[in-house]
Amino acid sequence: MKNAILFIGQDFLINDAFVASIERTMYKQFINIHAKEFFHDKDKDLILHVSKTIENFDTILIATTSQSFPIVSKILSTLYEDNLIAKEGMLVPSKVSEIEKDSYILYAQDKQINVIQAEVCKKVPKILLENGIESAILHIFDLEYEEFIEKLSPLARTFEIEIQTTKLTHNLYKILAINKKFGDLPMFVQNAKLLFPNNMIIAHNLFEYLIDRFTIAHKKITFAESCTGGLLASMLTKIPGASNIFDGSLVTYANEIKHAWLGVRNETLMKYGAVSHETVEEMIEGALKSSESDYAIAISGIAGPGGGSKEKPVGTVFVGCGDTNQSIIHKMHFEGDRNYVQYQAAMYGVKLLFEIASDDLF
Repeated sequence: MKNAILFIGQDFLINDAFVASIERTMYKQFINIHAKEFFHDKDKDLILHVSKTIENFDTILIATTSQSFPIVSKILSTLYEDNLIAKEGMLVPSKVSEIEKDSYILYAQDKQINVIQAEVCKKVPKILLENGIESAILHIFDLEYEEFIEKLSPLARTFEIEIQTTKLTHNLYKILAINKKFGDLPMFVQNAKLLFPNNMIIAHNLFEYLIDRFTIAHKKITFAESCTGGLLASMLTKIPGASNIFDGSLVTYANEIKHAWLGVRNETLMKYGAVSHETVEEMIEGALKSSESDYAIAISGIAGPGGGSKEKPVGTVFVGCGDTNQSIIHKMHFEGDRNYVQYQAAMYGVKLLFEIASDDLF
C-alpha cells in the first residue's frame, strides 16, 4: 500500500514549520510516506495533479487551506461524478464516508482520500486515514551494515518481511520492517532481537525509548553542547515526558563559557583547543557536576562551512558520553552541510549513550 501527501495552498509553499506539523501528525499513523507534493491553489493543472496522485497511490492525505479546501472538494466531486453538499459547515462531496471538523474521508475504487482544512498556528485536524500495513522500526548499534544484514535478510525471507535500511550516523542504522501479505512480523522482530540482544532496539523513536527506559530506571541525562548548539536538548524535549529524565543542559559555544559554566580549565583550552578529546572530557565532568545527572553527552567540533584547518578540517567533531565512573570519547569526521554534520554528531552522542548506559537501555 503506497501513501502520499498533497499540500495544496500558498501557505504550504512558504511555511516549513506548518508543513512539518502536518507531516508529524501523519507519521503517527504511517511510518512511511512514499511521496509529498506541493501545489499552489491557482495551478491551472491542479485537477490533473490530484487525479494523477489518486491514480498512483492507495492512501492520500490532501492538506488544504481555507482558500484551497473548496477547490479540492470541487475537484473530487468532478473526478467521481458527485455533487457537493453542505455538511458540518463545509462543502463536501456527497459520497464522503466519514466527516469531522475540518476533515473528511472519501473511499473510492479501493482508495482512501482524506481532505483536511489546516490553518496556520492551529492544531492539525484529525486524520481519518487507516493504515492497513503492519510495520516496526528497529535500530542497530555498533555493527557494520554487512554484519547485520547478512543475518537479517534470510530471517526476513523466512517470515516474509520487507526490510528497508538507512544509516543515521556512524555505526547506527535504522531499519523499517514491513509485513507482507502472509508475513509474521512479531516473530521476525522476536527472532531479530535474539540475534542481536545487545545491539538492537525496537522503537519508533530512540528519544521516546530513552525517556521510557530512563523513567523506569530513575535516571537523568544532561548535555554539554558546543557545535550542535542545543540540538540534543531540542530533539529530546520534542518528546512528551522528557522532564522525567532531563532537568537541563548547557550550550557552551565560546571558550570563556566552557570555562565559566562547565569548569573546563583554561590550560586545557589553550593547550589542546576547544575541539579536542581533553576539552570534551572536561565538558562531560562539568555537565555531570552542574546538573547532578547520571549521564552526560558532550560535543565540540567544527560544523562548517568555515572554521576548519588542515589539522582539524570541517566535520571534525569530538563526541563523548560518560557517567561518574567512565567516559567514551571519539574523534569523528562527518560530511555534509552544517545542519547535517550537527545531526550526525548529535545522533552519534546518542549512540555512545546506549553504549555507556547499556545496562539501563538494552
